[in-house]
Amino acid sequence: MFDLKVVIIGGGIGGLSAGIFLKRLGYKVHVYERAEEILPVGAAISLWSNGVKVMNSLGLGHEMIRRGGQMDKMLYHSIDDEKWFDLDLNPMFKEVGERGYPVARGELQQLLMDTYKSTGGELTLGKTCAGVRRVDEKDENSKVYAVFEDGSRSDVVDLLIGADGIKSTVRNYVMGKDFPLLYRYTNWNGLVKMSPELGKFNEWIMWVGEGKRASLMPVGTDRFYFFMGCPLPENAPPPKRGTEAMRDELKTIFKNFPQRVQNLIKAIDVKKLNRIPICDIDVLPTFSRGRVILLGDSAHPTLPVMGQGGALALEDSQILAYMLQTTNYSVVDALKRYVDSRRDRVNRIVLKGRERVKQIYPHTEDDKKGTQQWYDVLRSDKDFTKKVAKGLE
Repeated sequence: MFDLKVVIIGGGIGGLSAGIFLKRLGYKVHVYERAEEILPVGAAISLWSNGVKVMNSLGLGHEMIRRGGQMDKMLYHSIDDEKWFDLDLNPMFKEVGERGYPVARGELQQLLMDTYKSTGGELTLGKTCAGVRRVDEKDENSKVYAVFEDGSRSDVVDLLIGADGIKSTVRNYVMGKDFPLLYRYTNWNGLVKMSPELGKFNEWIMWVGEGKRASLMPVGTDRFYFFMGCPLPENAPPPKRGTEAMRDELKTIFKNFPQRVQNLIKAIDVKKLNRIPICDIDVLPTFSRGRVILLGDSAHPTLPVMGQGGALALEDSQILAYMLQTTNYSVVDALKRYVDSRRDRVNRIVLKGRERVKQIYPHTEDDKKGTQQWYDVLRSDKDFTKKVAKGLE
């Protein structure tokens, strides 16, 4: 289709990448973001090969190489620092045709924002979407517009994209109801300077035990991205943000983990430490309604244990643009084709992530039995590295 007018709600990875693709098709695009300043949620992101391939198609592959960390190995250690396995990632990267690059999330978002602006796309910050309206309320396929909390509204458009994250307002319009967040575990993350006391520059290492996990992953410019997780009770009171109480909490939770994890906790700048309740929602049967479409976390919030949230949002953007570019029947038809092409893949990854969370961060006694069985496999199954490599593809 040609000459479409598009509004995108949400200026994250999915919204900005969609904006770039659609501007390059010659569409008039306006991105609205609720934040006054676009700030990353989380310190970094592991962008696996499928996401990097989309960045390549945006012409940003060289920036991924420059900004990303060199990740050649993935290792699992016990809390006694016993190496359970050591996986060379390079054969997998060669098989799929591209490397994965851990990258600072703020730098990735800034790169996408700068690229989007260079296309001439409009970007308005500080606008919180309150809802979506049809021009003709009796016509499900009528053109639409967004209304904002300050009482203003967007132009009437041919297509409205909801890329407004896990707490999506646009999703409420598409589905006709709210979807409650389902708590899974608590995650701490941030960036620290590389040092030999923590790990090697080209290794992603994870320590697991007691239903907890601590991990270090290299990102660009001599930094490690760290993330640590524990299945705390949903209502566990958090320490005051940016205080030493946050470090004390980690010391207590991970007190039985090895010296390198203790070194990591000591090296953390608590003023920049993120403590995030990790949630998802029930899988959706569709992502579209009339001329409105969901992508990224608004459609399929993917738990971080899969390392696929950002990559799937990038895939969504590319495939949505392809459907719009190659379909001339109608916007509604193109959106249905997009949903049919994406729904099974993304929902399968969402559900697989839930199973992984139960395995890594058990809440129930039955979950804990499964976690112990997983530890036993990590320790003794010599073929497990092949299974892990297959799961990362």
